[in-house]
Amino acid sequence: MERETLEMDVVFVGAGPANLSGALHLAGLIKRHNEAVEKGQRQGKSLGEIEIGVIEKGASVGAHILSGSVMDPRALRELIPDFIEQGAPLESPVKEDYCPPVVPGRLPPC
Repeated sequence: MERETLEMDVVFVGAGPANLSGALHLAGLIKRHNEAVEKGQRQGKSLGEIEIGVIEKGASVGAHILSGSVMDPRALRELIPDFIEQGAPLESPVKEDYCPPVVPGRLPPC
């Protein structure tokens, strides 16, 4: 049996939010490092082209994540400032969120 192989420098296993943000952050750190070395702002050598891979057992990225969730975009905005302009699949912004306090003996309504 012959298997396909891909050479990678760094591999993240699982395409959940933590690994995707980790891979993106690492790529940004490498890019900034290489740019600083080229401009003489940092000592050392350029890291060159680093192959970063993310592998996922699901059919697509996010296949195992719950849908319909509410997301606070602050962390995503830090990683990808123009994520909305790039076409992030956002359905609608949250305009209000309310959950009354828990009352002993009653199920919370939210």
